[in-house]
Amino acid sequence: MKIKAFQELNLIRKTPVIAKIGGFRPDPAAHSWFGGHFFIHPDQGWPVDQDGVMIPILQIYLPEVPGGINGFNEWKMIQIFLNQKALPIDITKNGEGWKLIEYATMEGLEVVETPEEVRRLKPFQIQWNESEHEDYPCWEEAWSYVDLSEVNESEEATEHFFRHYTHDSFTKIGGYGAYIQSPPHHQPGEFMLQIASEEKPRFMIGDNGKMYFYYDKELKEWFMHCDCF
Repeated sequence: MKIKAFQELNLIRKTPVIAKIGGFRPDPAAHSWFGGHFFIHPDQGWPVDQDGVMIPILQIYLPEVPGGINGFNEWKMIQIFLNQKALPIDITKNGEGWKLIEYATMEGLEVVETPEEVRRLKPFQIQWNESEHEDYPCWEEAWSYVDLSEVNESEEATEHFFRHYTHDSFTKIGGYGAYIQSPPHHQPGEFMLQIASEEKPRFMIGDNGKMYFYYDKELKEWFMHCDCF
C-alpha cells in the first residue's frame, strides 16, 4: 500500500528487548530479576520512603541486555521499586511514590532477602531477548511523527495500520510505549522502558495496566507514567 505515512513509519521502527520472565532454568551468574533477589549495598540498606520499605519490582543488569539501554551503557544495574501503599497517578518524578536506582558498579553489592512486609511478588529471573517483531508508535503517538490524514480517510488504510503497525505489550526495554489509554500529553523525555502487569510474579497494575519510564537527558531525571483498562 503506497501511502507516504506508512513509508515514514517504516523509517522510525524500533526493535525492543523483551523480558522473558521465568520458564527456564535459573542461571546463578545472571542478575536480572522481577520481584526480588535484589542486590543492595550494605551501607545504603533497603530503599525506603515515607511509608517504609519499598516493593522490589524490576532489576536490570545491563550487560545482560542486548544493546544495553540507550545512553546508559556506562551503568551496570538499574532497579525499580514502588511505594507499598499507593501507585502514583499521572506523570511523576523519580522519588515520588517510586524509586529508580542506578549503579555504576557491582562492587560491594550483595543479594538481600526482600523485607517481609513487601514480600508480595513471586521472584523470577529474567532473560532479555531482542523481539522478533518491530515496534511502532500507537495511533495517537504516531501523529507526532507523521501525518496520518491520508490513512484516516481510508478504511482499508486504517485497518492496515492497526494490523501491521503494532508494538509489544509486555515488559520491555526500548521500542515504543504500548499505551492502554492515550499517551502522555507532554512526554517527559525519551521513552526508555515499560513494565507490564505480569502473571507469573503476580504483579498487577490496577486493571492489567502498565508503567512507562522516560529519561530527560538535559535534566538527568527519570519520570514515570502509568495507565490501565
